Amino acid sequence: MSRLIRFELYKLCTSIPAMLFIVALLLYLISSVFSEEEANVRAKYAVWEGPATAETFKKIHDRANKINDEDHGLDRQFDSGVSFENEAFAHLFNIEEAQIFKAQGLKALTNGLAKPGFEERDRALHTSMVEQINLDTIQYHIPAEKAVTFTTQAGVAVLLFPLLLLIAFIYSKERFSGVDQYQLPAVNGRTKLLTAKLVAGSIFLTGISLVVNLTILGLASYRFGRIDWSAPMQVMDGLTDSPYPFSIGQYWLVSFGYQTFVLIVLGIWILGISFFAKTAIQAILSSSILIGVPLLYQFVISGIFFPETKLFEQGILFFPSRALLTGEVFKTYQTINLGIPLLLPVAILLVQVLVTLIVLKILYQTSRKRQVV
Repeated sequence: MSRLIRFELYKLCTSIPAMLFIVALLLYLISSVFSEEEANVRAKYAVWEGPATAETFKKIHDRANKINDEDHGLDRQFDSGVSFENEAFAHLFNIEEAQIFKAQGLKALTNGLAKPGFEERDRALHTSMVEQINLDTIQYHIPAEKAVTFTTQAGVAVLLFPLLLLIAFIYSKERFSGVDQYQLPAVNGRTKLLTAKLVAGSIFLTGISLVVNLTILGLASYRFGRIDWSAPMQVMDGLTDSPYPFSIGQYWLVSFGYQTFVLIVLGIWILGISFFAKTAIQAILSSSILIGVPLLYQFVISGIFFPETKLFEQGILFFPSRALLTGEVFKTYQTINLGIPLLLPVAILLVQVLVTLIVLKILYQTSRKRQVV
């Protein structure tokens, strides 16, 4: 079995598309992830590091208003130094916004009495999580934020590409070329072959996820030296209302594990599609729909084609390609009522595990019945 797994993994890793993907990935990361001008922004940001008090933010607003005032001089407004300072202010204002959301959230949670049962437990969990968020300090977090933002948003597109390789090189290519006929002489051989392909695909996708994250980490460290990962994730753009008490570094680790698991799930689902597809084109089109529609919703595909309900907004996150966007999964406090509050990220994983077990059961049953022609 181990030799068969290594053989399947070798076919993936040595394929021309895989090699081109790795080269393109490295070139893309090196050229476009981080700005060379980050040091200039850091200098503007460092002035305000320290306690995140109301007085500090008042001074920041006063300074921002002064340099952007129309009477301050148009030439000065377009100065690069002002541009760097405004970028620093944008990140600083995220901290203030997060403080406001935390205060408003705790006030809403403590007002009134919750109904006994689920509502009471749900409110207690939400309150406990929000109270653990520490937003008392301003610390330079921009490189850490950019690294994590890439791997939890734009980097998803990079992670999805290898799934097409699973279609082309694990089942479709072999099946339609007739190679699998030499590999299916017995029932046990069929199940072993399927297992080898599943394990090899999972290892390959885990490796891709690891390469992306380590490359980003290495590039960030090379350009900026020591990076502070201890700032709360709420200082990141788009996550100011998140209830999860993670630092940026902890959020990155959680996202890496979460994305890797979901990526493997999606790989298994696509393997199932390619197993039953009649042609390679059909497999690719079906998989593209499974990946593309949930992923591109609201980004490329307009929301007017879908119902604007909370149930739908939650439901689309259960599709693996959408769940890879951990910035959305962990963005707000959402739970499923099972008598006890089940956090949405956990519920998504449980549903995906259940569906994957069903897919695997069908795959193995069909594999044992499939006849050599």
